[in-house]
Amino acid sequence: MRKHKNILITILALGCIAFAANGALADSDHGHGPEEAMGHLNAAISHAKGAVMHGGEGHAGEVSKHAAESIAHAKGAIHSMPTGNPHGAEAVSHIKEAVTHLKAAVKHGDQGHADVATGHAKEGVNHLNGAATHAKQVH
Repeated sequence: MRKHKNILITILALGCIAFAANGALADSDHGHGPEEAMGHLNAAISHAKGAVMHGGEGHAGEVSKHAAESIAHAKGAIHSMPTGNPHGAEAVSHIKEAVTHLKAAVKHGDQGHADVATGHAKEGVNHLNGAATHAKQVH
């Protein structure tokens, strides 16, 4: 009887370990959570808007600086965005498109082309706002 009890305890323990490991693997695909993602996304939007504001004043270097900060936060949002539902995946798609435009804003800002850089920064803001709309629906 004792032998069967030990076998049963071993099977139960292995089952618990397998269940816990499966849960941990499932959670690892979902980033760090919508709150962290929204924090990064809001910061990315704020910096992108700063780039647009400075671009309107002809400050190409400041466009680059703010666009680069926006990119850093956008990447943080991508990393932490739960993508297990369609809204999270759509938010990430918008953020990636925003990053493409913000990289162009940095490039043109570094070249002194404030007007072109500002246009790309505006597109970045539009896509980040689109991402925020979807990210608010992530649960």
